[in-house]
Amino acid sequence: MAIDGIALAAITAEMQQLQGSRITKIYQPGKRDIVLHCRQPGISLPVVLSADPQNPRAYIASAVPDNPLNPPSFCMLLRKYLEGGKILSVLQPDLERILEITIENTGEAGELAQYRLITEIMGRHSNIVLIDCSDTILDAINRVDSRVNRYRQILPGAVYIPPPDQGKISPLLLDWQRFLDRVGPTSPKARLSRIILDNFAGIGPRTAQELVHQAGYNPKDLKEEIDDQGLRFLYNSLTSLAKVLEQRGYTPQVILDTEGHPQAVSAIPLYHLSQPAQIFDSMSAAVENYFTKKIAEQRMASWRNNLLRVIEAHQGRVAKKLRVQKAALQQAEAADSHRVLGELLTANLYRVDKGMKAITVPNFYDPNQTEITIPLNPRLTPSGNAQAYFRRYNKAKKTKVAGLYQYNRTLDEQRYLDQVQASLELAVDLSDIMEIRSELIEQGYMRTRREPEQKRPTFSRPQPLRFTSQDGLEILVGRNNRQNDFVTFKLGRSEDMWLHVKDIPGSHVIIKAQGGSIPAQTLEEAALLAAYYSKARTGQNVSVDYTLRKHVRKPRGAKPGMVIYDHHNTLFVTPGPQVMKILQTSQVNG
Repeated sequence: MAIDGIALAAITAEMQQLQGSRITKIYQPGKRDIVLHCRQPGISLPVVLSADPQNPRAYIASAVPDNPLNPPSFCMLLRKYLEGGKILSVLQPDLERILEITIENTGEAGELAQYRLITEIMGRHSNIVLIDCSDTILDAINRVDSRVNRYRQILPGAVYIPPPDQGKISPLLLDWQRFLDRVGPTSPKARLSRIILDNFAGIGPRTAQELVHQAGYNPKDLKEEIDDQGLRFLYNSLTSLAKVLEQRGYTPQVILDTEGHPQAVSAIPLYHLSQPAQIFDSMSAAVENYFTKKIAEQRMASWRNNLLRVIEAHQGRVAKKLRVQKAALQQAEAADSHRVLGELLTANLYRVDKGMKAITVPNFYDPNQTEITIPLNPRLTPSGNAQAYFRRYNKAKKTKVAGLYQYNRTLDEQRYLDQVQASLELAVDLSDIMEIRSELIEQGYMRTRREPEQKRPTFSRPQPLRFTSQDGLEILVGRNNRQNDFVTFKLGRSEDMWLHVKDIPGSHVIIKAQGGSIPAQTLEEAALLAAYYSKARTGQNVSVDYTLRKHVRKPRGAKPGMVIYDHHNTLFVTPGPQVMKILQTSQVNG
């Protein structure tokens, strides 16, 4: 769970500024997401509440999603009861992952009425529930009937029952005796972090591990491995956390991995992870940053996997087609044998009588003049049998020519699909993946459902990567077939240098010559980029071909990104991480 009770306490403290504000607009941009636009004199405070099973969250937002044209029924109900209402309070009961916003608004009969909008941040059980002053549920973003939960139904008209009390004690109420009463009965084989997690409210797994770490122990250490002094250290960690809660001394941060991807969001430092952290001025900003990136990565992964399945299905189809075509070509290779039999039979027609089923003759094409038996059709004349063999020869010869053409086309399709797969693996953001999806649709590999009145989608100008070499020359790198064509044939000029990894799917790279020669250092940097942005990025001594752009051509009817070239030379480079780190510092934004 990304947001634990401690993180939500920090968010709740920030949301105290919502008291007295008016709810001016309510949107439901996603199936499980709600946006409340709260207004105070001179300031707008949009609040995002989400019961998404994978990413439940609540925070004051700096940017909000677009408002859908057709609001869902739950959104319409919230507008009916809450729009124009005044926020009276924002509470978090007992450090639970529950956020309660109390709103006062005019009721249906013109009287003042109070409502509570409750956001339960509980993984796949997350929910957003609207109740009235009598705790009657008006509706929920995720209805739960008795088939799902007999104890706790979340349906219009039912009485709202809070989530079951887990029997944990708040760190704010902790003293030494209460600590011992909780920890003492636990199993000696229990992990210290598990003891903290199971007995003290508001603490998630990573926070529990951090508290054990601050006490001087490994989160995996067992209770039997520490003495009374160790228990005191553990108690002190919990009381230190209580002071943070009381004084609101939070340190909002997002923990990152070595590649800068968000791994966790926390209201306190997580030193036990030994990973870099990005510090924020507010918990809402940290939560917004974390989930914005995480959801984008999840969407990317989902789209990438979906498109990969499409590509792999077509790759399987093409591989099967190649096997069939190759077998047909091998059969067509027997064309010459039909011609030989026809000529041998023609030379021996005087020996053939109608009705014969076979004849054995010397094979004058064989240096040893061995005899060969020629099967005959007894219903045909001698010359008719010879002509039958010549007809088979001519048919096989035509089949071979046509089959070879189709085989080469299928090979080109295989190379194209391999290139698309490589582009998909190299995609760095969702826009790259959407370009690849559009390409697959345009090339007939995918179908998309589009309403008749909708216009054909328009695509923005491709945005290839741009680098500046140490010699000051611009280097352009395409990351998919659409960008590759754009880099090579729109941005590239005849005297620019073009690079591509030899015989391996990858990016087209252009060095802008700017009217001069290309220095060796720039050429090597561009070759490293070509190798890095290809399927060979982890290889050594990668072969990179380079030639002037004027020697690169696109065959008629070729698929996107497919080119032929000549007059080329080859460089051998190793795109190691240290080299690429240096090169990536020269990347130009936009």
